[in-house]
Amino acid sequence: MSGRLYKYIAMSALIAATSCDEGRLYDKEVIVTGEGGNARVTATVTAADSWTEGYTLAVAGFEDGNEFALISKNIGTLDADGKCDVVLTGIPAEVSTVELCAIDRLRRRVATFASAPYAAGGDTVRITASETNLSMSAAIQQEIFNTTCTQCHGGSNYAAAGLHLTVGMSFAEMISVPSVKVNGKNRVEPGSSSQSVLFMILEGNTSAEWNYDHSVEVVRQEKLDLIRNWIDGGAKL
Repeated sequence: MSGRLYKYIAMSALIAATSCDEGRLYDKEVIVTGEGGNARVTATVTAADSWTEGYTLAVAGFEDGNEFALISKNIGTLDADGKCDVVLTGIPAEVSTVELCAIDRLRRRVATFASAPYAAGGDTVRITASETNLSMSAAIQQEIFNTTCTQCHGGSNYAAAGLHLTVGMSFAEMISVPSVKVNGKNRVEPGSSSQSVLFMILEGNTSAEWNYDHSVEVVRQEKLDLIRNWIDGGAKL
């Protein structure tokens, strides 16, 4: 058999085989089935650009007892009015809550601004939030001051060291305000957490000999990192 005839027969066989297989290959590629549930978050927000590097404002799904998001989607670019409209798809069945939140590089929850329960197989979860402050300072107020500090600092009729850490007063009484406990240092020195008394007493033993050791109050690393990064980033409001 000549080489030319052999090549002709081989090519004819290849074309015939391809023609027979083509339909089956197309069937496998055309249809893709989605899995998981859906959530939609619409919000009007402010101060979304105040976060330092390493944090993401997102719509995320969490399971009970787990601070790390199983799924998340960045809120993206806001329109001129500060509005966002985020659709999260493919939510795993293990998710129990969907949140508008801040997460760190590890997708660990840092602050929650709005949330709704999630159940697999249900309707699309919808969250609507209006006039929501997404700033780092708002996260610190909500996640740290309100939950940990206000009992002694202005939540009642008493404010230790004359410092109120309640909403509307906390940052005015800290940022660039001299400490009454540590001479020569401010309560918060924008741009320098190492020179800020707030971070010094939470992260180290500076207050060990005061009436109360503050280092036992904020022990979760992501909360300490939030304060440190906020101060080092300029302590923006």
